[in-house]
Amino acid sequence: MFNYLHFTDQFGSYLYNDDFQEFTTKTFTDLSRYNVLESDYMRSETMHIDLGFTNDDAVIDEDELIVLEPGQPIFSHLNIYPKQDIQYLLPFEISFTDTRNDVLQKAGNPTQTNHEVSPILDKHFLIDHYKIGNLVLSIDYDPHDEYINFIQIRDNNIVAYLKL
Repeated sequence: MFNYLHFTDQFGSYLYNDDFQEFTTKTFTDLSRYNVLESDYMRSETMHIDLGFTNDDAVIDEDELIVLEPGQPIFSHLNIYPKQDIQYLLPFEISFTDTRNDVLQKAGNPTQTNHEVSPILDKHFLIDHYKIGNLVLSIDYDPHDEYINFIQIRDNNIVAYLKL
């Protein structure tokens, strides 16, 4: 069983720091390479986790799609997706088998809820956000059956554009 603190204790670490590299090597067997041109994430298919990075220092030529300055990626958020053979110890003892109603009973009322339809994506969203100290727990639900699609945990101080 993986405790979410195993990951969040690493928030604020620079991607290329030796200690963080050791953490990723010990934790993952299939972590994708970081490529600021493609994504802010590195993905583990085995664990169904995305490690997210804030990289405000990167300079990219959008026309040529080349990295002029790679910047200093900082581990700041992660997405956890349901996988039947992996158990995660999550805040409030939430489980991926929980519905939104179950989560509300365990965690109480969210700090913020986004329940809307995106006209650009033509998609309905239902996301509850909980502030836990410096962390924000965002739970993305299927808007129809209200089961958890995925969970994002982020450092509220580092991911400033999503700050609660």
